[in-house]
Amino acid sequence: MSRIILFVILLFAGGYVSGQSSDCKVLIPAISGSYTGECKKGLANGKGVAQGIDHYEGHFSKGLPDGNGIYKWADGSYYDGGWKNGLKDGQGTFVKGDSTLTGIWKDDHYEGKKLTPPYKIISARNVSRYTISKSIESENGVKVKLLLGGRDNSEVDDFSMASSNGSEYRNMGIYGIQNSSVPVEVTIRYTTWNQLHSVQYEVLFEFTITAPGTWNVTLSNM
Repeated sequence: MSRIILFVILLFAGGYVSGQSSDCKVLIPAISGSYTGECKKGLANGKGVAQGIDHYEGHFSKGLPDGNGIYKWADGSYYDGGWKNGLKDGQGTFVKGDSTLTGIWKDDHYEGKKLTPPYKIISARNVSRYTISKSIESENGVKVKLLLGGRDNSEVDDFSMASSNGSEYRNMGIYGIQNSSVPVEVTIRYTTWNQLHSVQYEVLFEFTITAPGTWNVTLSNM
């Protein structure tokens, strides 16, 4: 009896570790024919092998390739590298026939051999702090806000902003560039007092935006 109980325990433990289950789903139809591997809440999760028209072996998360893995298509081409949410993402190599493409991938698109930063700071003279972030807007452009001690800077004189393309505008306390294309080079100059109104600074801030979208730039002085 004790041997039977031990056998049952090992059987269930082995099934849990391997995650082999007919109820464990892979959410990409081309590899959803059969699955062997780790499973969580009915979805492929962890290391596993999925086979259908195509073949994938590697890491999964919530039913999708996620992490490192190799995907082989029915035509013989394959991708070996990083994945995220079922898409090529990270360092990887794609091989098709005699062609090989190695580098950085993002959202299933090849970004190049090296990941290009979305912006580059060229000069930040007399700026206490700056932030650059991408907004949810889809248009290409730049929005600049000036702060003094954490509030809107009302001590600005001789403001100028030049860009390599696009058109400049001003809306309330926002200085902007609209209808631009990347890359766009931007140079901002202005004079500002400090909070105590005891010292005046000449600010120079130069940067280049290399990724599409609307970018919010905040320049702070103290």
